Amino acid sequence: MDPASLASPTTHLSRGRACTNCRRRKMRCDAAKPVCGPCSRAGRDKECGYMDVQVRSKTQVLEDDILALKARIKELEGHNPNASPPRPVLLHSPHTAEQQSPTFGFPSSSIAIPQSPEPSAAGDVFLGGSMLAVYAFPLEIDVECIPRLDHFFAHSSQLGWFMHVGRFRSDIRLPDGDDSKPIPALINAVYLFGAAIVRRVTGSSNTADENVFLSQALRCIGAGLACSRSLQIMQVIQTHLLLALYHYIVGEYIEGRRQSNTAASLAITSQLHRIRASEPPQNLLGFVDIVPLPIAECRDQVEEGERINGMWATFAMDRCWAVAFGAPAIISNDPMLGTQIDTPWPLDMETYERGIAYPDFRSNNTLQNFLAGNTSWPWENHSLMAQLSTASALFERATHSASCWKPGLGDMNAFYASFTSLDQRIDEFKNQLFSLGNLGGTTPDVVRTMHNIHLFAAAASIQLHSVFSQQDPGSRGKCFASAMAIVQADDTTRAHEFLVINPLLGVIWAAASHVFIRELAAESPLDMTTPLPDRKADSRASLAKLQVTMSVFARNNSFINYQLENVQRKLSSM
Repeated sequence: MDPASLASPTTHLSRGRACTNCRRRKMRCDAAKPVCGPCSRAGRDKECGYMDVQVRSKTQVLEDDILALKARIKELEGHNPNASPPRPVLLHSPHTAEQQSPTFGFPSSSIAIPQSPEPSAAGDVFLGGSMLAVYAFPLEIDVECIPRLDHFFAHSSQLGWFMHVGRFRSDIRLPDGDDSKPIPALINAVYLFGAAIVRRVTGSSNTADENVFLSQALRCIGAGLACSRSLQIMQVIQTHLLLALYHYIVGEYIEGRRQSNTAASLAITSQLHRIRASEPPQNLLGFVDIVPLPIAECRDQVEEGERINGMWATFAMDRCWAVAFGAPAIISNDPMLGTQIDTPWPLDMETYERGIAYPDFRSNNTLQNFLAGNTSWPWENHSLMAQLSTASALFERATHSASCWKPGLGDMNAFYASFTSLDQRIDEFKNQLFSLGNLGGTTPDVVRTMHNIHLFAAAASIQLHSVFSQQDPGSRGKCFASAMAIVQADDTTRAHEFLVINPLLGVIWAAASHVFIRELAAESPLDMTTPLPDRKADSRASLAKLQVTMSVFARNNSFINYQLENVQRKLSSM
């Protein structure tokens, strides 16, 4: 027997909760979603819909479209030929909504009448495929989508967002078909994370909205490059970054890796690594004529800023997740492969808004110059994104350097010279960072991002010295001090209270945990400056703190849960 039929007859739904079909037929409704029990048993799935949610029945969509058409016919009957026609909006057939509807949360019945409608060059009515286009007015965002946008952009810096927030939030309200409207895949990707954050805030276990937005984003992303407009290419890259992060969070690592690799490949293909390059590209393929694939010139400084920031956001994700999976980075910064990064360091979006930043400035070998210790720069490169990018570069470089060492290495002197130089560069970078204890009065976004930067810098020291930590007292001490710095950064910023974090922090917390586990298992002090009993006590207390912090996020993050389980497994085997 259907469980819905066992509901107590005395149970009453609050007014307006029943589906529209049950209300019309005066039937008792159980308000189950997306299809209630009575409609499901009667085979009326298509007629079941709710007025309080964005997912409406196909019958409702048709009824709304008919009403809009009737209203338009009346308007045309009394049409003034001298009046400017309003802009068109596409009304989709509900029978092909799953295949062609570009967004969710934009009800076709929401018609706002502007005081002075903008002119349009489109014809009055045309029929094409399964899509009917008529004159209507710009659509407003569904009220349920506003919290999703608000929650997403409150945490977007932790999710690899690099586009201009104000422009996106404005352009998303444009009617379908407008060239400036964000691509459907990106809109759904934003709603995807927004819905996930709202679910965490409300404590709901219902993931139906997320499943819908994810399905739509994946379905639409393939059409994102149908047009070669530069704005769309950047939106496609942004979409891939968001989808990669979401799949990493839910534990679908292969799909996440595919998405992040695609973003990195698009960034290189679109020549984002050569923005403002001082030297022309070289043909490294002899007599083969290279097919150029650059995107169009920027329309303004903000658009150039989106490209610069997009390049470095993609770089940071590519480099850090390459470490997490032990795989090579796509953006290799190799002049022999044509991937040398000449793009200048990113600035805060507010700086781009103020106008052209050094219009005649050209850069060359940006990343390599930084790693070599060249800090001179014509503009300030201490923006949050610049510091996060450089911290990510140091983290990946330190991991790579440590992996190059092995007993009997051929040119040991060259390795030690490189090792010492990188170690010094990491220390210089850490010393230049703002203290986390002096961030009072700043925004939560600044605190979260600076916390990330401090953790990546500390993890870079751990990674670099890990290979010598069991033999060299200096390396062991540096690993311990860096792991303690990670715990201190968590305490200072109260990281366990963050709602949304970069899942890569799980790798860093796990690395610090392994340092403390090794300290607890060590038998000899190796001439350590801190007495052994205190060091073991500090390690035990810090390890407990890290496990508590990881467990807070592991409940909603499969990647961090995987890291936590590895730590607990290692600890239990001692």
